[in-house]
Amino acid sequence: MYTVISQYSARRSRKQLHQLIAAALTDKPTLLAIVSDLYTNEDYLRPFAPVAERFGGRLHVILAAEWDQQDRERDGEVALRTLGVAPEARRRLLRDEGKARLALVLRQKIPVALIELFFEERGYTTLDGKPDPRGEEMRAREDRVVQQLEDLLGRLPPPAPPPPRTLQPGEHDFSERGICNFCGQGRSTLMACTSTKKDETPRRDRFELIELD
Repeated sequence: MYTVISQYSARRSRKQLHQLIAAALTDKPTLLAIVSDLYTNEDYLRPFAPVAERFGGRLHVILAAEWDQQDRERDGEVALRTLGVAPEARRRLLRDEGKARLALVLRQKIPVALIELFFEERGYTTLDGKPDPRGEEMRAREDRVVQQLEDLLGRLPPPAPPPPRTLQPGEHDFSERGICNFCGQGRSTLMACTSTKKDETPRRDRFELIELD
């Protein structure tokens, strides 16, 4: 999966960066970068587009690009703080050192690591259709990024199971055998579960009236 959020598209949608990122985030592993670099074709943004293609549905790549540096720091600060990123990590993610670009790795919307990337816009061929002379170098750099991500995702513990859902009044909790764990009814029953049925008995007041002689 590959999502590119430009500052222009954010302004057209009249939404803040943190809102757009929140809408794109899922529980699956995610690579998030917020940069000020300009581009013309998002399919040629490397290593982001190739990484997204190579991981397929196992990794969601979210790239916020073309953000003016002042807006990048202001809006990115809000977005990263909302995600629970530490202050020092937020600073490193929003201020570049040379050609290096830092990205955030998340799983289940929780930050787990920072990874150093780069930003290049290059096609696999030049404008005249010849192979890009820097193609081999670029692929080698992308291979290193992919390997780092594979190693990181492989070291992470299994994701936490989703929290148990609260049963609604009258709802059955069926086991794998199709038997309700509470009332013993089968899946074909038309009766509500008596163990999860809403208590409709009159409630007693918090204080009892004491009659004095």
